[in-house]
Amino acid sequence: MQAEYAHPAETVILGMGFFIGIMIFCNHVILLWAWVTFRLLETIDVHSGYDIPWNPLHLIPFYGGSRFHDFHHMNFVGNYSSTFTWWDKLFGTDLQFHVFNDKVKQEKEVIKKD
Repeated sequence: MQAEYAHPAETVILGMGFFIGIMIFCNHVILLWAWVTFRLLETIDVHSGYDIPWNPLHLIPFYGGSRFHDFHHMNFVGNYSSTFTWWDKLFGTDLQFHVFNDKVKQEKEVIKKD
């Protein structure tokens, strides 16, 4: 699956967050499995290419989801965060994403009218 493909250095660097989460929060095997399940669901969601409106992950504040993550891979100037958007909002590096998103919404409205 493409969601799990990465360069070995990227795997080590990004994997640190995964294992730090385990070391801090997972003092029981059930919490360990819940953490692993959550991280896999999040990875699959952002790499699926589908923006599922009723996805419970969208209840998490600053969660970017599939659309934000796809733009992260499509545009290399802005949208630097891969999943959570607070840094992009803080520094204004998500402006191109919002312009793109508005353009897509306008195109959908034109299609609906026709």
